[in-house]
Formats: sequence, C-alpha cells, structure tokens
Amino acid sequence: MKKQTDKIDNGTKQDRFLTTLGLAKRAAKLVIGWDRISDYNESIEIIFVSSDASERTIKNAGKRAETVLIKHSMAAVGSALGIKRAAVIAVTDTGFANLLKSKLNEQ
Repeated sequence: MKKQTDKIDNGTKQDRFLTTLGLAKRAAKLVIGWDRISDYNESIEIIFVSSDASERTIKNAGKRAETVLIKHSMAAVGSALGIKRAAVIAVTDTGFANLLKSKLNEQ
C-alpha cells in the first residue's frame, strides 16, 4: 500500500499579497481608511488603493504618499484584514512596504 502525503498549498501569488497585508495589520504597521490616513501625523511609506475605489479617493491618496493601485477589490482586501471593506491602506513600515511591493511585482 502506497503512503499518501498531503500536498501543501502555498496559495497563489495574488493570495501572497493579501496574506502579507494581513500580517502587516497584525504587526500594527497599517493605517486603514482614508479618514484615518488623512489624520495620521507620522510617516507613511506607501498607500495601496483597491481597484474599485473612487477617483476622488485615488486622487487624495496620491497627495499624501506614494500610491499604488492594486487589482484587488475592496471586499477582497477587507476580507484579508478581517473587516468588511477597505479602499485605502497605508503602510507605515519600510520593511513591510518593500515586501508588499515585491509581492505585487511577482504577479
């Protein structure tokens, strides 16, 4: 009888970005939502904007920090962060910002 081994699924490249985003949230390195981002007084490394965010949100985010439009919807990003929806996410840590950018470049 052959022994079966379980295959470990590391997820798709798309999931890796969202997983890393969730990790950054648990590390308290994110500011979520435009109101909180606009009131945040410390340094922001990068802002990720969901694909279905409004034009106004995209424009405002671009004024605050480097902005990257991602292919994920607000619902997908929110699900990765344990909330309902998230249109804009600011990363406050250089290491997480670079890691998240690299995950996007893998796609």
